[in-house]
Amino acid sequence: MSNKIIYNKKGQSLLELIIAMAIFILIVSSIMFLVLDAHTSDRQGLERTQATLLAQEGAEAAASIANRGWRNLADGKYGINDKPGHWDWQPTPDVIDNIYTRQTAVETVNRDTQGEITDTGGLPDPDTKKVTTKVSWDFTIARPSEVTIETYLTNWRSLKWRQSTQAEFDLGVKDQVVTALSDDGEVVLAQNGVQGENNWTFDTAGDYAYDAAKIEVTSSVSRLISQSLLGSGRTTNPGFNTTLAPWQYFDWDQDAGEVNVAGSRQTSGGHPGAYARVRIPRGRNYQVGGFFQQKFSVTEDNPTTATLTFDGRVSGFAGTPVSLEVFAFLDTVPGEPVAGTEVWSSGPISGTTSWGTITADITPILAQAGTYYLKLAAWAVAGSANAGIFDIGFDNASVYWEKAGTSYPTDGPSINPSSSFRPAVIVSWSGFQETAVKNGGEIYYQLSDNNGTSWSYWNGTAWAAAGAADYNTAADVNSHISSYPTNRRRLMFRAFLVSDGTQQIILDNVRASYLISNPTNYAVSGSLESSAFDTGGMATIYNYLSWTADEPAGTGIQFQLRTADTQANLNSATWVGPDGTAASFYTEPNTLIGLDHGATGQRWVQYKAYLSSDGSTTPVLKDITIDYEP
Repeated sequence: MSNKIIYNKKGQSLLELIIAMAIFILIVSSIMFLVLDAHTSDRQGLERTQATLLAQEGAEAAASIANRGWRNLADGKYGINDKPGHWDWQPTPDVIDNIYTRQTAVETVNRDTQGEITDTGGLPDPDTKKVTTKVSWDFTIARPSEVTIETYLTNWRSLKWRQSTQAEFDLGVKDQVVTALSDDGEVVLAQNGVQGENNWTFDTAGDYAYDAAKIEVTSSVSRLISQSLLGSGRTTNPGFNTTLAPWQYFDWDQDAGEVNVAGSRQTSGGHPGAYARVRIPRGRNYQVGGFFQQKFSVTEDNPTTATLTFDGRVSGFAGTPVSLEVFAFLDTVPGEPVAGTEVWSSGPISGTTSWGTITADITPILAQAGTYYLKLAAWAVAGSANAGIFDIGFDNASVYWEKAGTSYPTDGPSINPSSSFRPAVIVSWSGFQETAVKNGGEIYYQLSDNNGTSWSYWNGTAWAAAGAADYNTAADVNSHISSYPTNRRRLMFRAFLVSDGTQQIILDNVRASYLISNPTNYAVSGSLESSAFDTGGMATIYNYLSWTADEPAGTGIQFQLRTADTQANLNSATWVGPDGTAASFYTEPNTLIGLDHGATGQRWVQYKAYLSSDGSTTPVLKDITIDYEP
């Protein structure tokens, strides 16, 4: 008996087909997944690369905006655009290709005591900004993506005008404020004790003592007198009246074996009186000469005029020379002159002559200040036939030069009241101010409490006896006058008007103030209008205003600025705050400056500090800084 296994071949083929199809589908699905995944990865990579480039562009745009002025980096969040032709902020994020949203945040950073940037604590650094540019997009609705780039920008191009000392604050105009000695100068409100003052207004010349040749009191000012002649000079002894000196005689190119030329002073026969004579003896085959020389100085460059004059005569002429000539030279070195460099010559002389006057303009020759030598010379050439004697005379010989222009005394002439000011009651001196136009010069002061019998100055630690060159500026006097003695109840000043010769110094008013009673409460308001500052740039950019101050309860400090193209125009410019109007004030340190320069320009700048109080105490301004780019 045998067993057989019978296979159903039809069923086997169907099963194999199903398995093959499953394998095929699996392979195709895997391939499709791989293709789709690669596409997704490529897309994601491309979009992230684009986002990174956009973020980098945002960071570079922030740097470009900073380069146009640090004040453009106000803290906040911005979009960017280039519609003005350069990168600039816009208030909303910018959208690129309807896909990417870009926003840039600007933040002030803090630094610790070591100067390191810190996220906690520390103090704000207005010269460093953190710039964060974020680009976001939706890869899919369920997959938002973003790229962030952080950079730090520094205010490396800026300069700073800073005032922090008593001397610097005292250069300004104060109204109900004073500069305290503490911390080398702090601005505080004045205490309101009863005050008095005296003004010296220079209305009456007889009320003052001064050198009338150097200072004049007129039109309610005292000022240096202008001098129309800056300098002049001349040679001496033009007529050889009693001696030849300082003239000297020298032979000119005389060799051995030739005739001996002689120079001498003749006591008569001149034009008139004495004169100087060159005598060339009789002889043959010679070329000889002689000259008189005088040294003189020119003390100014480019004199306005310079003239050479002298009288000349040939009184002896025997025989016929090959040539006989008379010359005038102006040299910068002594000794024999060089033919061809003369400033005047007679040309060939053929016989005797009477006295005649020669004049020559030598202004171009004396263009430089220095030492010069005037040389009056005679020269003769004889051939094989005897020639001579030749007598050549010089008289009334001189050089005169002058430089016209405007100059002022340079020795610091002084002016003081004829009598002292004497208040009826005084507790202490409280102020000393001047009103003046200095044009780059200066006015210095000494004080006297004994009608000018002796004078005092501040020597850095105390009031001391003053020598001729011991004096102070008005600002120095004002800073220390509170310690000037009051026991005699007298005050006199002596003002020294110091110029370099080109500056006219004009003193319009001197004012001394004093306390009649001891101070009690503080003024409720006051101001300091700073000195003017020249940034040196007609298109200066002002970045921020910073200051250090104490503001106890009930007090406050705020500021305004003004700018102009010239110092003169600064006085009429408008005081403005951060919004560019007169109604706004800077109240927080490190505030960015938003001046409306208008037509007044930007080169010169001033600040004005406004101090306020409830009367019981005072705010204290310690320093102030204006950051700018010229």
